[in-house]
Amino acid sequence: TPSSTSVPNGEVFDAQGAYLLPGLIDAHTHFEMSMMSAVPFAEAVIPQGTTAAIVDPHDICNVMGVEGMKLLAEEVKCIPLKTFLMVPPCVPSSPRLEDAGAEMTLEDVREGMKVPFAWGIAETMDFARVLEREPEIMRILSWARERGLLVDGHCPDLRGDRLQAYALTGPIRTDHESITVEEMREKYRLGMKVIIRRGSLSEPASAGDFVNSLDDTSNVLLSTDGCITVGDMLEKGHMNYALRAVVAEGVDPITAVKMATINVARAYGFDHWIGMVAPGRCADLVFVEDLKDFKVKAVFVDGKRISAATSFHLMRYAYPSRALNTVRLSAVSPDDFRIEAPVKEGMVRVRVISIVDGTLATGQEIHEMEVKQGLLQADTSRDLLKVAVFERYGRTGTRCVGIVGGFGLRKGAFGGSVGQDTQNVVVVGADDADMALVVNTIRNQQGGLVVAAGGRVLANIKLPIAGIMTDENPFALRKQVVELNEALRSLGCLLSNPFLTLSLQLTLAVIPEIKITNRGLVDVASARFIPLFC
Repeated sequence: TPSSTSVPNGEVFDAQGAYLLPGLIDAHTHFEMSMMSAVPFAEAVIPQGTTAAIVDPHDICNVMGVEGMKLLAEEVKCIPLKTFLMVPPCVPSSPRLEDAGAEMTLEDVREGMKVPFAWGIAETMDFARVLEREPEIMRILSWARERGLLVDGHCPDLRGDRLQAYALTGPIRTDHESITVEEMREKYRLGMKVIIRRGSLSEPASAGDFVNSLDDTSNVLLSTDGCITVGDMLEKGHMNYALRAVVAEGVDPITAVKMATINVARAYGFDHWIGMVAPGRCADLVFVEDLKDFKVKAVFVDGKRISAATSFHLMRYAYPSRALNTVRLSAVSPDDFRIEAPVKEGMVRVRVISIVDGTLATGQEIHEMEVKQGLLQADTSRDLLKVAVFERYGRTGTRCVGIVGGFGLRKGAFGGSVGQDTQNVVVVGADDADMALVVNTIRNQQGGLVVAAGGRVLANIKLPIAGIMTDENPFALRKQVVELNEALRSLGCLLSNPFLTLSLQLTLAVIPEIKITNRGLVDVASARFIPLFC
């Protein structure tokens, strides 16, 4: 009992009937998608019970190459969150379809595996190159196989022979992108570890239906994939939020906890260290009130209690100036957003990116739109807005302008230097002048998210680190996000997560159905460019 236990130079914590769990492990995430660098990210998630994370730094690598991973690793040294860095093999994610600030070749991947905390190879996002056995990606996979490295997968909606061909590469062992329960089962039967993603997005496949159909759930893992906003982290939780979600979908609570602890540790080969409460393992402990809501009462990392009162501000890491000057985009004008049509006047058929709110997916719709003086016109009455992507690294100077449906803006514009995965500048708007103001503001401040209307900036989140992250504390960032969302709502945008829509849905050229990059409009399934006009 506490009264008879000697704890020299320590403290006795009375759990008062709480449930004790091993520290929760995020099986796949990205610091950068939270808009926070490693220190504020740790400040947000550790008090919610997440004590370890498998992190894919492909966002900062798209900006700075392997140097970005090295800098992130230096910051990771400052935090108590156990971080396992996976080296990105697909930078950019679709090199034939977009331009990033850097590329990751086999030589870069080799260099990445020498970085502190490097653990394996991150998600092989360009499944088209894998299926085609493109030489460079196969060199990377062969090198990983020879060294016994675990390689994460990424194969949304891949089924049948194409999935078999993808799995035959050997070292690819996981996937976190299934769209249906049937797809999950097919991947599981092929020996892949299925990672269930839960966070701020809606997911179409029921975790309960999948997990409860299995005799053995030891290869089912749980992650956020970085798809959870800072507001949700602070208000709803992180991996404990993911646990709450899958339990609500019918997963047995003990099975769910295993998916976020021991299953992950065994899958990635560090169960000798963390993943269970047992002799010889790190004292990463989480006390929760129950096994339904998983509200955290206390968190210990290596036996030391961590809470919101922990002095994370003393852990700050100063990024060098080269990481703070990554937006090398020329100034733009309203003319850069003109779309020349194939007719001078009248109506034309236009291919539109259709937003599926709350998800990563987009649809494709065909709309008749008006042309005046040879220029295609946005139509706010039908929620058909312009969307533009600008290459921001000064390498090609290319841009593409298309049409998006479902964003909701009645006026103004919203943009950021966060277009996944290349982190190019993406902007949506009803007015060309406001779109130019947004892009130029981002350019002048070296990264961020900006809302503008009527020639004025209404909201601005500065993201100086590689143009995609801030080192401000999560509470300050949440306040800025609230202000940005309020500005967007005042302009008519009612999307559940405008930042995730802007950053992920519109430009990520490896998630179906159609996307836009700096080079053009992309059909994801065929990995080919398609025309705007039909």
